[in-house]
Amino acid sequence: MKKILLLLLVLFAYSCTQKNKTFKENPKVREIANYLDSLEGFSGAVLIAKNDSILFEKAYGFAHLGHKVKNNTSTKFSYASIGKSFTAVAIFQLIQSGKISLEDPIGKFLPGYPNKTVRDSVSIKLLLSHRSGLPNYFASEKFINTSKEQFRTMEDLAPLYENEPMESKPNQFFDYRNTNYILLGRIIEVVSKMPYEQYIKENVFARANMKHTGNFDTDHPIENAAEGYMLSNVYPNKLQNTFFMSAVKGTSAGGGYSTLEDLYKFATSFKNNQLLDAKYTNVMKTERPNDSYGFGMQFPRAKDSGIFGHSGGHFGVGAEWRVFEKQGYTVILLTNKDLDQGFLDARFFIQKTIAGSTPMLDSYFFTKKLVKMTLEEGLEKAQQVIADTDKKVSEMGLNAKGYEMIKRGLYKKAIAIFKLEVFVFPESYDAYDSLGEAYMMNGDTGEAIENYKKSLALNPENTNAIEKLKDLQENL
Repeated sequence: MKKILLLLLVLFAYSCTQKNKTFKENPKVREIANYLDSLEGFSGAVLIAKNDSILFEKAYGFAHLGHKVKNNTSTKFSYASIGKSFTAVAIFQLIQSGKISLEDPIGKFLPGYPNKTVRDSVSIKLLLSHRSGLPNYFASEKFINTSKEQFRTMEDLAPLYENEPMESKPNQFFDYRNTNYILLGRIIEVVSKMPYEQYIKENVFARANMKHTGNFDTDHPIENAAEGYMLSNVYPNKLQNTFFMSAVKGTSAGGGYSTLEDLYKFATSFKNNQLLDAKYTNVMKTERPNDSYGFGMQFPRAKDSGIFGHSGGHFGVGAEWRVFEKQGYTVILLTNKDLDQGFLDARFFIQKTIAGSTPMLDSYFFTKKLVKMTLEEGLEKAQQVIADTDKKVSEMGLNAKGYEMIKRGLYKKAIAIFKLEVFVFPESYDAYDSLGEAYMMNGDTGEAIENYKKSLALNPENTNAIEKLKDLQENL
């Protein structure tokens, strides 16, 4: 027994040494590791593999801040919309077996669906690619303002969308909607004659040997699971638990929990044609012209990059699995804070390091540099840098950082960032609206009124500015 134990320890030590040695010898992975270590407040876990060999696996931050429990490489994280990958694979398994086709309308499987246009004109293909025109139950007032305990099953969600008007005509626009994948889950149940969870467990998770993944009930104990945290809406510069903002249970649209290694097993099984045959694996992983979303698969805005996978984001959740096919890398990234609290930084730096930069990545990191410069060296310095370059600035990036400063109670810093946004985007009504809000939060009523007026001049239908102006002027 002692000899066996000693042998196991030696083998374990050898495997760790080999992994560390390989990691140190891989300059790209070493650069990523150093960057992740430098991210202040980063909380989550990262796995990087090359040619089906794990080179790097590390956890950061806390799974439970109250008890000071650290994340580890086996922690279960919420993966949000990554669950759409599993649903899409299940749909293509049914297509592969000849039980359904991409062109089948919803009405073939749900003949009682109350909306005739949906029954007759929305196909499985349109659901997979988010082109159905179906309403967004996830953004409905009833869903947002009702206890999530009322929506434990897919059937519980049906009243939120079945009788609501469509947002657009089928195949008119791409609109990312959870509703599409809820309906795909219902179709899987009809065709397979088994509950969605059972089908996924037997035909996806079991095939990929994923033993720690599932749509768990979040109001019941989940072993070794991370809590989600966001910047507080109540107390400035504090973190808030996202328990009441999240779904009570995952569905075919996402919301389940998984680990680094389980998602790595899924990515590996998928790319090696172990979940679908080569034909349908290729259908899923092949980028469609001018689209960043295919059939349950996301592609970065980098044409012919060979990168595919799926991300997920929600309050206190940032998650992604990605295959860099041309370079031979697979990356799993799981975090338990909001997307802008480390997830996006990690995601984009990893992509840039492995596959090279793109205009979008250049804009992201240039904007990040400008924000840092504004806060540390002053607005005039950042304005001068912008004047001396033709690099693109992300308005979304500036706006998000400004609102982060507001949530942190750092109103003067928010004002500086929104001033930079106005400088770069002088025709943006939203930039002036945001600057007005920062001034209002800082107690500068006159400046707030002036900027809300500028916003209205650019967009007379800006109802937020109208309401804020009315309140500010009444309280002068």
